[in-house]
Amino acid sequence: MSKNKQPAPSFEDRLLRATAETAVAAAREAGVRAEQLIDAWVAAANAEAVLEVSERGEGVARKAARRGLNILRARRVAIPKLRRVAALSPEKAAEVVEGWMMAPDSTGMQLFAVTSRAPSGRYRAAFVFLHATQGVARVDNATMSQTQLKEYFAKLLPGAGYGPTPVPLDWARFRIADARRAHKARGLPEPLGFTTAAPLIEAAPDTSPTHPFDEEGFELADEDAIELAKGSGALHNVPEFRNWLPSNAAMQELLVKVGEKLNPGETPEPGVVTDHLRAEADAATDRYFTPDVRDELLRSMKDAALSALARDGEQRALEIAAVMKVIAQCGLVTNPPREVPFLKAFFDKAVALMIAQGGGRLRIPVANPALSGGEPAFAPAQGA
Repeated sequence: MSKNKQPAPSFEDRLLRATAETAVAAAREAGVRAEQLIDAWVAAANAEAVLEVSERGEGVARKAARRGLNILRARRVAIPKLRRVAALSPEKAAEVVEGWMMAPDSTGMQLFAVTSRAPSGRYRAAFVFLHATQGVARVDNATMSQTQLKEYFAKLLPGAGYGPTPVPLDWARFRIADARRAHKARGLPEPLGFTTAAPLIEAAPDTSPTHPFDEEGFELADEDAIELAKGSGALHNVPEFRNWLPSNAAMQELLVKVGEKLNPGETPEPGVVTDHLRAEADAATDRYFTPDVRDELLRSMKDAALSALARDGEQRALEIAAVMKVIAQCGLVTNPPREVPFLKAFFDKAVALMIAQGGGRLRIPVANPALSGGEPAFAPAQGA
């Protein structure tokens, strides 16, 4: 599990046999060798200690323990239930400030929110709709009950199949601040509402905290990622990805390319249009998913993966992590985007949607040389 190729260091028996009660302290005692100690626990199938550090450890130790849990699950080692730690309630409940995120849509637009719950149970909330690179679209502020807060979130994307995900407060604040910087860099006036939201969203860290999904330890070897990503087209059934589509311009270009292969005034042979669509969808996938588009896609996918993890669990998150690793390694010569089922499915899904909207037929622009300037004449053709 560790990338350190040096011989594994030896540890006292009491550290190797750490229990749920002593695991966190043992990891701290190991210091810079905490990752190696967790490797040793994994090798010995000490799931109890690994689980405890994965939930209550810190920094590198917690991340190594998260990876270790995935290895133990893959080896079918039984993972115990997390022990609950009793705590005395303070005499007076303190105000609770929390961060929230809703997964981005296919354009990268999403919601970050910061809420503060007073001892009375009322919430103050700042809702910031933003795009990571384009800036801030809208800011809403409200004081509401818990029921009203749930209703607000539910109305944002009714029927989407996913809702808000709790996220670390510092990370939520940083993402809002980062979007504001991008907004100002474009020379645009900020939306109204930031002055009211300031007490909740300010005090953001200067540098980005680690993405919460990276803290979960979903790391795979190249060969494991490639194997798991072979079925990644099915991830478009996951609610966070269900509405992700290529741009309208990319789809129009695809149809024009198909039309260039058809003769005006002629009815294509059965299957010809389907074959052309498949070939041009492959080409469109390579054209569309440039390095810049892939980078932005990966940023959105990581946020979406955090949402899917909270709802569907670790297996789903592992599937998303696998395809993200494969996408990150795409190139135009080797590992082209068309060979990644998740990327290819963007265009397959868009074509199917256009056929459904056309009542089972797809209108393809066919260049007609009989018209002045070679203007296209739209010829209906049977869809795939």
